[in-house]
Amino acid sequence: MPAPRTAVHDPAAPTWGWALVEIRADGTWGEPQVIPAPGTVAPPLAESRTSASSSITELSELLKTHLVAERVEDADRGDVAAVLAQGADAANPGSRSRFLGPLAHVEALQGDLRRSARHAEQVLADGADPEGSPGREHALLAQAWVALERADFDAAGRILDDLDVVVHGPDAWLATSHALLEAKLSIALGSPEAAIRLMAVRERAVPASGWLFELETVVRAEALIASGEPRRAMALLTPVPQHAVVEAMVTVALARRAVGDVRGALAVLSRAVTDLDHAPLALQVEAWLLEARMAEDQQRPERARLLVDRALRSAASEGMRRAVMRDWAWLRRTVDRDPGLLRAHRGFLATCAVDDGGISRAAPVAPTPGLVADELRPSLLTERESQVLGLLAQMNSTEEIAATLFVSTNTVKTHLKGIFGKLGVNRRVDAVRRGRSLGLC
Repeated sequence: MPAPRTAVHDPAAPTWGWALVEIRADGTWGEPQVIPAPGTVAPPLAESRTSASSSITELSELLKTHLVAERVEDADRGDVAAVLAQGADAANPGSRSRFLGPLAHVEALQGDLRRSARHAEQVLADGADPEGSPGREHALLAQAWVALERADFDAAGRILDDLDVVVHGPDAWLATSHALLEAKLSIALGSPEAAIRLMAVRERAVPASGWLFELETVVRAEALIASGEPRRAMALLTPVPQHAVVEAMVTVALARRAVGDVRGALAVLSRAVTDLDHAPLALQVEAWLLEARMAEDQQRPERARLLVDRALRSAASEGMRRAVMRDWAWLRRTVDRDPGLLRAHRGFLATCAVDDGGISRAAPVAPTPGLVADELRPSLLTERESQVLGLLAQMNSTEEIAATLFVSTNTVKTHLKGIFGKLGVNRRVDAVRRGRSLGLC
């Protein structure tokens, strides 16, 4: 893809004429090159390096615009991260956040949590981007993904609530990532039905293609498995989505094991092994633990031990706790009866605050001391707060609630704060859960 360079007016001076990069049909690209235009003379080596650096800056900006702002879902995530990192290195300090925010976002999706957290913090601490700017929103979503994967569900929920406006914003990447994160958070908190409803609404409202959108189908299948419907999950992923193949195969394997088809699950998982090394780290950890569980089912303890050790070492390297919590009771028993595994991973597992029931199961809502639900129902919420809570339970955003009730978004946020305070919660999903237990919505 040629891009003309500005000519030097001195006709005797050697100049460079073109920056060239090959963008392939599969979304990858070759190494960028700076080449002389016809009739020019190649400059000396030192000048060549300077010109090349300038061209790389322009090229990074071009690729960032094409791949990130327009159709990031059509490109390989590793390639997107590489070009964003290149752009951040070449950009001037005032525009680095335009690269670092999306870079932190991609790194979080890939499971590079430490690097993502560092880049997101740089964007937010810099203060160059105003509230609501894309770079800042990408950085905040990166922090939410990091919090989710590290099982800091309260922090992830707070960030999601603050970023509610991106759901209906013009950036499809931000909106889709927000929805995926909200659905995964609901599953982790034991509310897979909420994730199913959210993904169903997204499917009707945002028909699209590409790996980012196909992940919504995969997450919906995960929610179906968590809610006890593995056969529906398998049907949803048949045929396998073409842009999220590895994610879909691991999920199908999980569903097959859930219906007792261990042999079929292993066959599906073996087909995903080729590309698993390039998959997000959380998916790798989940796949290794799933295979370990099935290896144990088939009386292959050494294979199971090897896979458990690999999964826990990888997860511990990034503080990645959510990925090890799906089958927590089995994992804990497996580690506890193996002195070597226990010695190697006792410290990391101690940071995973999970009981034997598993983090993904809904926790019972504790009643307010001295009161019962019947006493709370009539007077707990005002009429308007009850309306807001009811709309919240239907998965409406702040803007949608405001439009329905003919009030401003700030008024809705005020009502939400009142609801949170009266119900003793600090996140929307908990408010809905608490409200339902009290018969308020």
